[in-house]
Amino acid sequence: MNKNIRDLTVIVIIAFAIWAGFTYISTTTEKQDLVSLEQEEDIADFFNRQIFREYDSLDVGLTDSVMNIVFSRLTDPMDSLRYDYNIYVLKSDQVNAFTAFNGQLFVFTGLIDQTETPEELAAVLAHELAHAEKRHVIKNLVKEIGLNSLILIISGGDPVIMQEITKLVVSSGFSRSMEKEADEYAIQYLKDAKINPNRLTQFFLKLKQKNREIPESLEWISSHPALKERIEFVSENVGDSIEEIPIAVDWEAFKGSLK
Repeated sequence: MNKNIRDLTVIVIIAFAIWAGFTYISTTTEKQDLVSLEQEEDIADFFNRQIFREYDSLDVGLTDSVMNIVFSRLTDPMDSLRYDYNIYVLKSDQVNAFTAFNGQLFVFTGLIDQTETPEELAAVLAHELAHAEKRHVIKNLVKEIGLNSLILIISGGDPVIMQEITKLVVSSGFSRSMEKEADEYAIQYLKDAKINPNRLTQFFLKLKQKNREIPESLEWISSHPALKERIEFVSENVGDSIEEIPIAVDWEAFKGSLK
């Protein structure tokens, strides 16, 4: 074989191998999966310190007990969980709940105050649980600031940057496709837990009726896109009706304990 032809063949093979490698990696590995669970745990430590500097957490026994009862109702039927979850109740009038890192879920007392039943809170938590299980927070951050920047933040833990990330996680919504995916999974979680999935749309509608114009304090709704579309989506995908089994909690007494 002529030396030039042989060299050219080697170059073509190497180029093909590089192309195939990048193609394989980009199509089989989601970017959020390039951030390990151990790295996410490190981010969670920084994030939680920032959150608890800004908000008071209610960690009294009754609060923990009730939140665990409601959340366990959702997770008990699941075969496996990605995280060892923790739920924190933050004292604030904001009507908000959000998923953070490493299985940390946060609920504001303002949102709990707007619920009339534990099943309504379970519907909200089911949606947040779906965001966590699908790692939407990491995926969102990779999209917003880039994977390399996120890795640098993990290694440095710059407090100013972490403050900005905290704002991003607390107040920013997810993409329409992520919200749809979270709603899809929330419906299934609720059905498996013998809770009517329409509790989610009922909660939306009640808040809208109470507040004709959605104020900024209703962050859980105002930060989510296309509310009307989401209500229709959930209503159309609930499927066969289920016989709901009530969650045995004195809801009014619990809400009263948060005042």
